Amino acid sequence: MPLTPSPEPVWIVAPVTWDEVVRDHTERVPGGTALYTARASDALGIQAHVLTLAGGDAELAALEGHRRHVVAAETLTLRHEFPDGERVQSLLQPPGRTLVPADAPRDWPEPATLLLAPLLAEDVDVTAFIDDYPLAEIGLLAQGLQRAVLPDQRIAHRAQPSSVLVDAARPNVTIFLSEEETRLWPAGAIEHLAARAARVVVTRGAHGARIVSRGGAREIPPAPVDPVDPTGAGDVFAAAFILGLRAGEEFAGRLAAACAAAACEVRGPGVLPSLTEIEDRFHPASEAAGGDVADGGRPA
Repeated sequence: MPLTPSPEPVWIVAPVTWDEVVRDHTERVPGGTALYTARASDALGIQAHVLTLAGGDAELAALEGHRRHVVAAETLTLRHEFPDGERVQSLLQPPGRTLVPADAPRDWPEPATLLLAPLLAEDVDVTAFIDDYPLAEIGLLAQGLQRAVLPDQRIAHRAQPSSVLVDAARPNVTIFLSEEETRLWPAGAIEHLAARAARVVVTRGAHGARIVSRGGAREIPPAPVDPVDPTGAGDVFAAAFILGLRAGEEFAGRLAAACAAAACEVRGPGVLPSLTEIEDRFHPASEAAGGDVADGGRPA
């Protein structure tokens, strides 16, 4: 099936980051949801309008080819450590600024597709964007709304949906979260959220994804991949899913999984393979799985 993406114009509203990754040594690499979702749009042949927060030190090469507007702020900086194989994140530098609809240039066309992707609750005024664009197809990468910064600057996941997330669950909003970000939630919380939203998509790393909607839930198996680096694969998955929805939910899941799996094999802020390359590689696997494949990674 050829790609029939969600109608343009596409807006991406999200920060970029510096990520200090501590393993055998400390490596400082560019990241952030704006970077990864822009890469997915690139792969699908879509030029997006990217509204982002960044300082003068930020690495923005991955946004080339898109129409971008950078709001001056500190570059969000996160530290990633892996004791006992589990990732622990800490906040080193917040942006000190919130993206709001008035930050968008006046000559930008109104979005038909809108990706909102805060990494902290204060990065993006999610409610304001949803209120201002009620006719847009909205993908909410909600990890930032579920993060709490502890006194020692470590980042923890909330034990239930935040009030902002509950309010954001509207009929035109697809919510994306990882299994890690929802594991503390009480029973039935995901279903309650899904009853208000278009759907809730919970990515499960190497185990695929689960889509919950008013019509019920279904599991989507992962695309086969030997990951090099899964960082950002969940962001790529969410972007590709929203951009593929016009062709149907089943196709969107297959496309998103293939793009996320491809992202797992790309080191750093490089460009994803083209849509044709992605489809050529993963088409046989998706057909064998009955047309459904899912996320090969997890959000950054």
